[in-house]
Amino acid sequence: MKLRFDFSDEWKIVKLESLIKKGKAGGTPSSTNSDYYNGDIPFLSIRDMTDQGKYIVKTEKTITEEGLNNSSAWIIPKNSLLYSIYASIGLVAINRSDISTSQAIYGIILKDGVSLEYMYYYLTYFKKNIHKYIETGTQGNLNAKLLKSFEILLPSLGEQEMIVNVLSIVDEKIENSKKEIEKINEFKKGLLQQMFV
Repeated sequence: MKLRFDFSDEWKIVKLESLIKKGKAGGTPSSTNSDYYNGDIPFLSIRDMTDQGKYIVKTEKTITEEGLNNSSAWIIPKNSLLYSIYASIGLVAINRSDISTSQAIYGIILKDGVSLEYMYYYLTYFKKNIHKYIETGTQGNLNAKLLKSFEILLPSLGEQEMIVNVLSIVDEKIENSKKEIEKINEFKKGLLQQMFV
């Protein structure tokens, strides 16, 4: 399948920092204080991001208001960008509800005029460039300053949305294919059971 895109607007290269309304890493409440956990506030981990992919709809752990107030965690409003800066660097997701995170994840509220979905796709694509930014040490990490210095290729909002529409259709096809493969695998398991019983 060959696609042709006729982009007419001029694309700019901007620093990620210029697109951020608010950005901050999270924090982890002390694990030795049980009063800080099992509350009403979803608490995102890298594992949640790995398991769920593009959209975060639930978290394995939760924290309490007390845990939030006694750590550097903050409430990232729904429909923000989540970006992993420690360990599994470069994972990107969008939260579907208000959420808090560990310090391994940087929450980004974008300024108006920037498509959330476009930034999701662009930062996912950008992962191939991460090695240029990673601080060397025992394990590669990013900090806020390095993250904000990412150079982003930014078309007009209309063209951002055009790109998002195409990539969303492709994502949907991938998701449907995965479901179809799961069904076929289940069918195969049923056949194997019938044949070898």
